[in-house]
Formats: sequence, structure tokens, C-alpha cells
Amino acid sequence: MNFTGTMNNEDLLNKIVRLMQTDNSADAPADAVNWSKNLFRTRAAEPKKSLVRKVLAVLQVDLSPDKAVFGERSASVSQVRQLLFGAGEYQIDLRISKVNKGFKVRGQVLGEDFAGAEIKLFNESKNFTVKSNKLSEFSFEKIAKGKYTLSLIFKDQEIVIENIKIG
Repeated sequence: MNFTGTMNNEDLLNKIVRLMQTDNSADAPADAVNWSKNLFRTRAAEPKKSLVRKVLAVLQVDLSPDKAVFGERSASVSQVRQLLFGAGEYQIDLRISKVNKGFKVRGQVLGEDFAGAEIKLFNESKNFTVKSNKLSEFSFEKIAKGKYTLSLIFKDQEIVIENIKIG
């Protein structure tokens, strides 16, 4: 090497070989190397936590008993009130029928798999909770007359239907 800071290829190669021959540093233990590599893997693989997406469902169809519906072709009158709600890519079909001294509320989530979802029907004084079956169906029995809110919770989303009039 000369004083101008330049070095020819042969001198550079000789210097590298000499450094490799005189190297007396020790390698890190294998378990420490694996531990440090795993730190990066777990950080990269860890999913980002997200908030629950809450969607407010909108009433699309309300077929009430004893009321004629434009375009309905049935000769008999149904005693079941049918409600269809839209919530993003999901549709919720609700059917409310009078049973003995109360009401029965049956429903199904139409769309991607919603099996095993937690379904809550509640108002200021009562709270009912069920899980949907493998066909995304659910049912509540012995519901008293009143206004209720229906909440469907599954994974990272919640669909809410407010002010459902029962009775």
C-alpha cells in the first residue's frame, strides 16, 4: 500500500488472506444464534391486532302478517313476520312468530360462514345469548313484547340491528 491510499489487487488479496489466517475470534454459541434468529421470525409472523369492525344493519324488507304485500302470490296469510336486513356482504333473515304467551325469533345469517357466532338479543331489561349452528341459524324462545337490539359477533366483526319491534 502506498501513501496515496490506493492498493493494487494483489496487495488487497494478501491482506485479506493474512487477516483470515490470524483471526482468533470465537463464534457465538449455536443456541444464542438460533435464539436471535427466532426473534425476527416471531416478530414477522405475529399478526397485527385489529379492532372489531362494527356494522349497523339496514332493514330491506318487512313482511308483516295480515298485510298484503305488492307482488305476493300466496293465497294464505302467514302469521310470521319476516324481516330481511343488509349489513355489508351479509344478509340477516329474521322471522318473528307468536308462540303461546310470548314470541319466537328465528334467524339466519346469509353470506360467508357465520357458524359459531355469538348472537345476543337484548333490551334495557332482558338479555338473551345463543350460538349460531353450522348453517349460521339461531333461535330465541319465550321473548316478551318490546323493542330489542340484535347483535351478531363473530371473529373480528359485529353486526348490530337496532329497534326490532317484537309484538
